[in-house]
Amino acid sequence: MMYVLGIDGGGTKTKGVLVKSTGEIIAEATVGATNPNSVGKDDLVTEFTRLFSQLRLKSGSYFTKVKQIYAGMSGVDHPEVRGEMERLISESVHSPIPITVNNDAITALYSGTLGKPGIVQIGGTGSITFGLNQQGELDRVGGWGYLLGEKGSGYALGSQALESAFRAYDGIGEKTTLHDLILRHFELEHLPDVIQKIYQAKNSKEVIASLSREVVMASEQGDVIAQQIIDENATYIAEAITCLIHKRFQGYNEKIPIVFTGGLFTRLDMFQDKMEDYFNNAGLNVSFIKPEMEPVGGAVVAALLQAGVQISKGFSLKR
Repeated sequence: MMYVLGIDGGGTKTKGVLVKSTGEIIAEATVGATNPNSVGKDDLVTEFTRLFSQLRLKSGSYFTKVKQIYAGMSGVDHPEVRGEMERLISESVHSPIPITVNNDAITALYSGTLGKPGIVQIGGTGSITFGLNQQGELDRVGGWGYLLGEKGSGYALGSQALESAFRAYDGIGEKTTLHDLILRHFELEHLPDVIQKIYQAKNSKEVIASLSREVVMASEQGDVIAQQIIDENATYIAEAITCLIHKRFQGYNEKIPIVFTGGLFTRLDMFQDKMEDYFNNAGLNVSFIKPEMEPVGGAVVAALLQAGVQISKGFSLKR
């Protein structure tokens, strides 16, 4: 029996699972953020040490049987950063286990394709369109950060909701139920008071992104402005995916799998019709995949592939 360890590391939390090759979870643990762009070296060491200590404690002797560690992480696009993260993980593990660190978009993709080529559209607080083709070539569209717009993200929806609400408040935009939903979200009575909530927040990006739920709710209530926001972002996502298909998937003879991950796509149905229309008009043959596994499952798939294990079609993590 083969045992591997998959890690999903991000700017908010880091999850690790020790798994049998059959998908049975032996142990799992969650610690703090490990994005090297926002976490210092000492804190990285602390979090990795905590992660492996918990996994050792929960798995007992199984930890010594691990043959491969694969970490999908945010903030590791540069080869030097990936190398540094592999070194830090190795030092925290205290064992000569082979370790691979790669972009967390790969593990998000694998959570839906089980290691096969395709495109993953991540729509959380931020967004990125990431692809891996049959030749093993990696490419991306977007994901350049919220200060540059980052449409197709929770932040984009929340930011546009605020803009629309304040335009209506000022009298230069259409009335929208987003006004009342935003007030209810922040438990306030007057829209200008929202400014203090946002600008004094420890992480204003996350606060704004949380308003994406209000956009979905307003759209469900028939609000025209909210629906326009969703349609605009759905179109952007479709454009980004189409761009990546033209760049890296020319001549692909099968349906191109598009994996949708991130909190924004808990309501994929709100975006899907607009995207499907766009793809049909562009003559693209794609399939929509909403993964049943969380991204750490994609890290497990990657670890098993690195260890030379064949992944069966119905593979999943089992608790």
